[in-house]
Amino acid sequence: MRVSKSRAVAIIITCIYLALGFGVVQGQQRSSLLGDWTGESICVGNNPSCHDEKVIYHVSTPAGENDRVKIAADKIVNGKPEPMGVIDLKYDASKQTLTGETQTARYRLWWEFTVKGDIMEGTLSILPDKTIARRIKVQKNESTQKGAAMTNHATGTFEVKLNPQDDKSDDKTLGRMTIEKQWHGDIEGTSKGQMLTGGEVSKGSAGYVAIEKVSGTLKGRKGTFILQHSATMTRGEGQLTITVVPDSGTDQLEGLTGKLTIKIADGKHSYDFEYTLPQTP
Repeated sequence: MRVSKSRAVAIIITCIYLALGFGVVQGQQRSSLLGDWTGESICVGNNPSCHDEKVIYHVSTPAGENDRVKIAADKIVNGKPEPMGVIDLKYDASKQTLTGETQTARYRLWWEFTVKGDIMEGTLSILPDKTIARRIKVQKNESTQKGAAMTNHATGTFEVKLNPQDDKSDDKTLGRMTIEKQWHGDIEGTSKGQMLTGGEVSKGSAGYVAIEKVSGTLKGRKGTFILQHSATMTRGEGQLTITVVPDSGTDQLEGLTGKLTIKIADGKHSYDFEYTLPQTP
């Protein structure tokens, strides 16, 4: 069966959106880990070289990697933080766990944490037999939680129309589309933009970049702003980043910054827009 170029482009976009549905939600949950966590790392067993420690974990999330978390770990020595290194961990949103392996001059180590609200508990084990060397319990700092609570969230739904454009090319792996959206909820208005696509649908891999300009109101504040999209799908596994272009906000939205996530359920699109905006319009 011969597939037209416009049809192929539409299939690529549909596949990307469907693959990104879970990754977007995971990214929202992962953002709750951001900040500083303090607590104790207690030795297990009879290792005379091991000492109990007061620790501070500075948690960050690499851009565009919804399943990764970085922890810059400090221990408190004489009342001052002393860096111990950076731990790169895999985040499982469904299980609320962080796991990963690190290497020292003497040992291969396995980190495993479970997150429950503002408490993170776990172990540090020695490989290959996973002998537990430390038990760790940290709590998210109150100042970090207060700061996070100051971040604004806008939620709602939108309808999108993607119109394939004929660039007079026979290459079905590349495409261009126009975007038209109608926003509802905390964002009320419309947006228009352009999208470039590419990929091999048969292999389950594709990507798109897009720019769209939103015109309307954000929780009652009127203006425009520009969103930048970047998405990839690798054999069915998707990643999507949508951010506000710096200094693109106008009128009462001047100074707007933020990132937008999308969820698709039962064929309907919803959004969660995490943003900051100066209080005085």
